[in-house]
Formats: sequence, structure tokens, C-alpha cells
Amino acid sequence: MKKYIKLAISRLGYGQKTETVFPIYIIFLTLLLVPAAFYWRYDLFFLWDDWTELDFIAHNNFTTYLVMPNGEIFFPFFHLIFYALLKFVGEYHGFFVLVNCLGTGVAAFLIYLFLRNHLSPNLALVLSLLYAGSAVHPAIAWNAFYLCYILCLIFFMAALLLADTYIKSPSYRALWGIGLCAWLSIHSHNYTILALLVLPLYVLFMGGAQAMRKALSLAGVIGLVLLSFAWEYLTFAGIKSTTFFNQSVLSTVPDYTFFTFWFCGAFLSPVYFLFGGHFQVPLLTVIIGTLLLSFCILVIWVMGTPLERRLGLWALLLNALPFLMVSLGRYTFAYEYAFTARYIFFTLVGGMLLAGITWTILARRVPAGNFSRLLACGIIAVMISGQIFTMPFWQLGYLHMSRKALNCYQAGEGLINDGLLLVNPQHPLGASQVSAIRQFLKNEVWLKVKSEENWRANK
Repeated sequence: MKKYIKLAISRLGYGQKTETVFPIYIIFLTLLLVPAAFYWRYDLFFLWDDWTELDFIAHNNFTTYLVMPNGEIFFPFFHLIFYALLKFVGEYHGFFVLVNCLGTGVAAFLIYLFLRNHLSPNLALVLSLLYAGSAVHPAIAWNAFYLCYILCLIFFMAALLLADTYIKSPSYRALWGIGLCAWLSIHSHNYTILALLVLPLYVLFMGGAQAMRKALSLAGVIGLVLLSFAWEYLTFAGIKSTTFFNQSVLSTVPDYTFFTFWFCGAFLSPVYFLFGGHFQVPLLTVIIGTLLLSFCILVIWVMGTPLERRLGLWALLLNALPFLMVSLGRYTFAYEYAFTARYIFFTLVGGMLLAGITWTILARRVPAGNFSRLLACGIIAVMISGQIFTMPFWQLGYLHMSRKALNCYQAGEGLINDGLLLVNPQHPLGASQVSAIRQFLKNEVWLKVKSEENWRANK
């Protein structure tokens, strides 16, 4: 095993044609199981945004719930999946955590497949392993509702991989496959609405011969997907849903706080979170993120090939465009909110691509030998250590919230917005609402797999 690891490290800076030393099925199983091994727990319970969805389900019939927006988000495909899972396992929250962990592993594998198209397979594997084990994942995996983010990323990465196939072998089948994955992505969560615009740009930047024709064809398909979504949104959610978090989003011009929020979330946080899983000092996070981002851009622009520069620009757009929409709704919050884990789940992809391009360029300049291997091992060690040492910061807070929410649920009490923020402040729940949720979870599920006596560990 040591021989394989040394060989993999020695090949980190090689070109895309270098073969990985591990079989693809081993890589898939590893990336699938790493999040579950690190973050799956059976003794957790619903918290935060979970309760908003549970309240919607308990007080509405299925067809009404299917097309209900949550805040400004309209995601009927996720509602279909979430409702089916909830009807199947009820209050067994550990099942949702396992599904989220495995889904994160699938996303990491798709990220690996994409990265190895542009980086050495071993470098792609290191980065995807870092993604699979990132310390931010408890903030996603431990919330049942955040399956929507996982599905959204999985379908978007599938569309991106199909775009690579379309570049090499244009066909109507590939085009409509991209369109289907794009449709499923934005109907799982709306984060990737503007991210869909980078798909034609990707074909334009990487398409080679007849890139413009291929990009325009794909842009037409993406345009149809976005037009159909706009009709659905206006029909079922309504224009007023867009102002849920920012009442003046349609009537005022954003000020400098919008650009600060957008820049922090789209560019600084992804590169920072490669080396740490939590931000304890926001100002320090901004400084470190600025230095790392500036270094990557400088190396790519000065030393990179034209293809690497185009790919670096595309990686920046991959994070910049979708976070524009996030920023419009939330720039009135404190700028630290831009570093929220649910957004890192997406923006790490662009950050890892930037880091990978930078690594590849520098590897060409550093002579092969013991020094280059030691340097690679040192950087990887810093990245892994940053994730390990920051894991407890997310976990302790979520464990406390989970256990307090369970106690309120068992006692039939309301979930109030105390210092732990047990529920979404925009959707507080009284005792009667909690009671209705409890009745649904106990009496209207298909598989009874959990009962109160199984929760003693949380008391």
C-alpha cells in the first residue's frame, strides 16, 4: 500500500494522460464510503430547515406540498423524493443522514470524473477525497432537508460530464441528456439556475473545432429548460416568493455590501475551505482566502497555457454566476453568512479546479525528485489537518441542536428560536404544529422502524 501511495504522489503533477494506480471501482467505493464512515450517525434528529418541510407535509396534502415553495426556492422534484423517503421511514432520521452521506460520496465521485478530464487522475483523486471528507459535510449530511443540495449538485455534475461527452462526440442524445440533468438539478434546488449558463461557456472554452456551433446548440437547450422553469415558478410559487428574505430585492439597486457578500462567497470561501473546515475568525478567513485566490490567479495567468487560462476563468465563473443569485437574496445578512457550509458544498468544486490547475502548472516548474514529493506531501498534510482539526466545530453545535429538538418533540413542546436556532426564524413552530408533525411521522408512514425507546442516547 505504501508503494502505491508513493507512486500516486509522485504522479500528482503529471499530465491528464497519466493513469491512476487505483482501479475505478476502488475509487468509487472509497469516495462513496468516506462520508458515511466519517459522518453517519444513527442518533441524530431533525433540526433547522427540516422542521419547515415537516410542517408543510403535516398540514398539506401531497399535491399541494409538491408545488409549494420554501422561502424563495421552488423544487418539486426534491419534494417528491423527500416525501417518499419520509413516508417510508418516518422519524428515523438516521436513514436520512445515511442517504445524505452516500449522496455526498456519489457527488465526490462525479467530481473526480470531471477533474480527471483536466488534471492528472491522481491529483483529481486527492482533491475528490478531500471533498468527500471535508469537515463542512456534517452541516449538510445531518440535515435531512439538505438532500436537496446534494441532488442538485449530483445532477449538475452529471450535466457537466455529459457536456464533455458532447464536446468529443456531438449528438442530440447528449444534448437532451444535458437538458434532462439540468432540469432535474434546478428542480432539486434553485442554486444552479445561473450555474446552467456556464455549461455552454464550458463547451465554448473547451470545444475545440466548431466550438461556437456546439455551444449555441447547447445554449438553446438550456434556454428551453430555463424558460420552462420560469413558467413553473411564476405559476406555482409566484413573483412574491423571490422577496422572501430580501423584501426590496426587486425595487432597489444593491449597494457595496452585495459585492462584498458575493466576492466572499464566490471566491474567498472556496479556496479557504480547502485548508480548513470552519471559520472561527472571519477577518482571518478573508485574509487567507484573498492570499490563496491571488496566488492561484497569478500562477494561472502568468505561467499557464491558453487552455489553462480559459479553464481557470471558467472555474471562477462556475462559482461567480450561481452565487450572484444567492447574494441578491441574502446580502442584507452579515457577510459571514457567505461562508455558510451549504454553499461551500457547491463552490468547493470551482475552488478545487483552481487549486488543481495551479498545482499542475507549478509541477511543471519544480524538478521531479524528493523535494517535489515532500512538498506535495506537506501541502496534502496541511489540507487534511485543517479538515480534521475543524471537524468538531460544526459537529458539536449540530449535536446540541439535534438533541434539544428531540426533547421538545418527545415532550410535545414548541420549537422556539432560542440561541441554538432549533428552527428557521422565518418559520417558528408552536406545540400544536409539533404535535401534528409527530402524528404524521408516527401514524402515516409505511415502515415503522423507530420508536421513542430507541432514542435514549439523546436524553
